[in-house]
Amino acid sequence: MVSATIPNVVVVDPHFEHYKPLAASARLGKLNLHFRSSGSDALKLARQRRVDAWLVSLELDDMSGHDFLELLESRLGGGKAAIVHTGGVQGRDRNVAVREAAEVGADSLLSTPITFRDLEELLGRVGSGQAAVDPGFRTSRAIVTLPVGVGAAVVAIAVLMMG
Repeated sequence: MVSATIPNVVVVDPHFEHYKPLAASARLGKLNLHFRSSGSDALKLARQRRVDAWLVSLELDDMSGHDFLELLESRLGGGKAAIVHTGGVQGRDRNVAVREAAEVGADSLLSTPITFRDLEELLGRVGSGQAAVDPGFRTSRAIVTLPVGVGAAVVAIAVLMMG
């Protein structure tokens, strides 16, 4: 039986709010979504699990997105990567941004908000139907993970909204 692989996606960006459409897709079980605001936290996660796609902001809490991608490539390799711009980049500026992203190992340049369709294009899965299951991945349910501090903040906001 062939089943669709649920991709593991890591967003490395301190501005989690730019990924609401992608988070909605994660809640529907289309992907496993992991948020990290710093490059060092993202590298730790990369050592613990398979990552299919990296969505990396230009500015992280501890380094630039370009520096992070260079570290990622030299230490781990693997997985597709995209540099994420807040707002649109057009014309000559876009050409420069695409060239710079490619120089540090990015496969794509995306603008927020990021959708599941953007992710499918990055992974090369648009219209491809189903892919083989990765036997090394034990969960069949999509998850969203947040660093502990952010997770606690989300819970606190939810409690405040309910109360």
